[in-house]
Amino acid sequence: MNEQNEMINRLTFENYIWVIYIFIAIGNIVGDELIKSSITDNDKEKDKLAKDIFTISLIITVIIYLYFFSRNYKDYQGHKNSKAYELRFLGSILMISGILCFLYFQIKTSYSSDTVSSI
Repeated sequence: MNEQNEMINRLTFENYIWVIYIFIAIGNIVGDELIKSSITDNDKEKDKLAKDIFTISLIITVIIYLYFFSRNYKDYQGHKNSKAYELRFLGSILMISGILCFLYFQIKTSYSSDTVSSI
């Protein structure tokens, strides 16, 4: 019964993660609209705000995928002989690596030389 409660709690927590993803998607849509507006208005402040929105979205995404990495590592430890769990764990590593690379690029892009719209 304890294992069932733990699974239900985990799935409930993951439902909250999907709600957070909805807010991230809305934030990214707002960021895209700010970029469109900054292109037509030639407004660097809107570019800066869009870049900040995208950076925050990526930071939250990294945190979420660190949770999935931890979960997948625990699952992998329980199923060492399963290639499926091994691939899932490897996928978590690759996702975090990719998001961190994208976050690095996002932070290093300057406001004056590059527009956020090129991201």
